[in-house]
Amino acid sequence: MRALSLMLALLLQVAAAHGQALALPPQHQTTFDQHLGRQLPLQTMLVDEQGRPVRLGSFFGDTPVIVVFGYYHCPNLCSTLMEGVLQTLAALDLPTSSYRLVGISIDPTETPAMAAAKEAGYRPLLPGVDMHLLTGSGEATHRLASVAGFHYWYDKASKQYVHPSGFLIATPKGVISRYFMGVRFDQEAVRKALQQAAGGGIGALAHQLLLLCCSYDPATGKYSITIMNVIRLVCFAIVAVLGGWIALRLRPRRRAR
Repeated sequence: MRALSLMLALLLQVAAAHGQALALPPQHQTTFDQHLGRQLPLQTMLVDEQGRPVRLGSFFGDTPVIVVFGYYHCPNLCSTLMEGVLQTLAALDLPTSSYRLVGISIDPTETPAMAAAKEAGYRPLLPGVDMHLLTGSGEATHRLASVAGFHYWYDKASKQYVHPSGFLIATPKGVISRYFMGVRFDQEAVRKALQQAAGGGIGALAHQLLLLCCSYDPATGKYSITIMNVIRLVCFAIVAVLGGWIALRLRPRRRAR
């Protein structure tokens, strides 16, 4: 058991070292801060899928609103996130008329046509949902994201946005009621959060799960997908620990023979 404990301690050291390697540089920390009870700037002007200027507040007033930040040509988790949101909503015992879904692009170069194409791909996952994918100027979307606690930055080397993954639910008056982190979500928690937000209620803080589209590699100075690499490392470490423990257990029997 002592040897196994030593191996586990070594595994923790390896994991910690790997975690440090995946950490973002201090000047580019990326977080999704939870500003529960904060009023969203409903006067913010954006652009809808038809190219028409719209005020964010036009999507509020009668139902809670699910707000998802990301960008439409994201090669990593943005599509997975939106699909996870839609799949969760599809599994709820709530009519689609009881909420509204608004996606907001953080990339000022994206166009209404790109938003419309993305919406067409999402809509079959939840027919009948009141969904709007919006674009806007860099100043408008950045200000809106900052109020929501969604912090991101653009990496010129990879030509990608580094940002957290998750969404928020706002009350019909545009007050932030609840956050959900990650790309897959608890159906019952989302259902209760929507019902609470519909009545103007403010939920509790969500668990802090920071999942980024990109991760920093200090060896190359670039950002790349590392989720599978992390999984491989953890699996390899577990196999190594178990193999070492089995070898240590069998060693006294071999000596006895």
